[in-house]
Amino acid sequence: MPRTPAKTQWWGVVRKQDGHCWYCGYKPEVLTDLTVDHAVPQCRGGKNDDWNLLPACEYCNRLKDNLTISEFRKLVKALIVRNMLSLGYVGGDLRKVKIVFYGEGNSSPFGF
Repeated sequence: MPRTPAKTQWWGVVRKQDGHCWYCGYKPEVLTDLTVDHAVPQCRGGKNDDWNLLPACEYCNRLKDNLTISEFRKLVKALIVRNMLSLGYVGGDLRKVKIVFYGEGNSSPFGF
């Protein structure tokens, strides 16, 4: 299996997200600044199938590393809750914080 997707396949994935990072929504001025991310990491058996390819900014891709989307969601939630607590936020139940990534919609198989 090739390590990276074919260029035509990759640009199709980028166009689906209108050039935005699937996670944070950042849209770089130069689309080549987006990196290839795999919803199921290649080290865990993920392939270069269209459904498994996600455009990601370098920051999100490095932060996600070899996590699945579900694991990454838990990491992001933990970071956000920790930051809210360190800023003195005490109202509400922080367990109810819901993390929704930019690329998710009602039909996303990754949302919950």
